[in-house]
Amino acid sequence: MASNVALLQAASGLERLMVGVPQNGPIKDSNVAQISALLYYQANVLAGLEQNKGFKQLFKTTIFKQIEKEFGEYIDANARIKPSSLHHVYEWNRVGNQGSRLFKLKQIDSLGLSFKIDYEFKLSRSNVPSKNKMQKNKYKFANKASVMEKGMPIVIRPKSAERLVFEMNGATVFMPKGASVMVKRPGGSAATNQFSLAYSRYFSGQLVNSAIKNSGFQQIFGTKIVKALGAPASIRKVRYSFSPNAIRTEADFALSREFGGSL
Repeated sequence: MASNVALLQAASGLERLMVGVPQNGPIKDSNVAQISALLYYQANVLAGLEQNKGFKQLFKTTIFKQIEKEFGEYIDANARIKPSSLHHVYEWNRVGNQGSRLFKLKQIDSLGLSFKIDYEFKLSRSNVPSKNKMQKNKYKFANKASVMEKGMPIVIRPKSAERLVFEMNGATVFMPKGASVMVKRPGGSAATNQFSLAYSRYFSGQLVNSAIKNSGFQQIFGTKIVKALGAPASIRKVRYSFSPNAIRTEADFALSREFGGSL
């Protein structure tokens, strides 16, 4: 913001050079007025860029989508290599599958062009697999990802049956009527905090910088800003006097035209 203010202050010195009467004033041709008008126009385009809603949205959306894509691929690849660590952030028996992720990144807006990224876990919608042929009811472990990530113990109680029946080490176990079972680490000790560690590794290294570069925003921005900075027809036309207000309006219009937003 401070740089924008300085830019506009410097540009304000051009205003007196943009206005002149050839037969009475110091300007004998249109060159000084036109050059001053163009510089004034470009200064207003650049100063208004950071406040343009369309530009800010394009900047944040383009970069976030690429980070989201590459981060997801990074977790998928690590999950396939070491499923015991990241199986919990996917639906059952779908480790490393893009369409079965139980995590997603979220964008948190900040002032200006900055934004923060965080993550959240999604609810599991698939049934908990069971090898017990006697089990007729199907169950969903909705908070599978968040519970296993934190290594939280869970208590399993009979809900529609009088007792719990499950397999352990190849044998079928029949619990006493009404008895519950505590599972200290439902995802296994290898899964605890592993997603958060992978998240930290990704965002503290060069991978996130590579994603920003791969987003193509620099090319998109370069093309659009070159068009926005191009001299409008009103300035290219030979004239001896230009209105600062009219030029500021043209600068706003150019930003809106290229970035699809408003100040």
